[in-house]
Amino acid sequence: MSIRQKTLSVSQAAALCGVGRTTVGYWIRSNKLRANRIGRNYSIPVQDLLYFLKSTGQKIPPILHDENLKGPIFKSFQHCWEYWQGRDSFRNCEQCIAFQKQLEVCFTAKNSRSSRCSIDCDICQYYVDIFLPRIHFVNQIDVPAAVIKDLYFWCGNSKLAQLCEVSKKDLIGKGIEEIVHPSSLALVIASAKRRSLGDFEVPEKCTVSIKNERTDKLQITVGVYPLIEPEGAFLVLAE
Repeated sequence: MSIRQKTLSVSQAAALCGVGRTTVGYWIRSNKLRANRIGRNYSIPVQDLLYFLKSTGQKIPPILHDENLKGPIFKSFQHCWEYWQGRDSFRNCEQCIAFQKQLEVCFTAKNSRSSRCSIDCDICQYYVDIFLPRIHFVNQIDVPAAVIKDLYFWCGNSKLAQLCEVSKKDLIGKGIEEIVHPSSLALVIASAKRRSLGDFEVPEKCTVSIKNERTDKLQITVGVYPLIEPEGAFLVLAE
């Protein structure tokens, strides 16, 4: 059974966990366990059941154990407006470009005039719950580091923020064109496209220039390494 593909009914989850349906229903109603409402029934992502059981110290059913616990367990992905459904913040979602364009990564549009979100990403509970656990490791790296996907920064550590002369919180959602100097932009975009297509001949390291107020541009060597999670993202380390 794969946590990336499978979902469970309330009855199935209860049987696997050895509890009653009312107990699983309570987990869902109290927002401890994520479930998708389909008519009068609930569909529970296996990934979220695993996350809930592990984070609360409960026993993992043997049928889910071997295949699904080889690496870190995160909450399954959901759109920002799905996350805020039923909360006060949802009232602005339907007027927001993230909802209207069905954006999977809402913070890439945070600077748009059509964004209706007024919360800074670094303190947004949605970002903290859904995205940050997958990329928080960059804060443990002792050189400038970032996670980049689809030519946007998902996060960066304090050393990278200093290098780029921006605040750490402002790195979230920045397009690479806001950091990379125009003289290196074509190289970076071409390399990113080749990597996204699975071209393994793209060098792991290259020299690029980034924007710098004091010297117009600052030349650095960066290493780019693919990540398993988030899928399609890259770890970038600056030397």
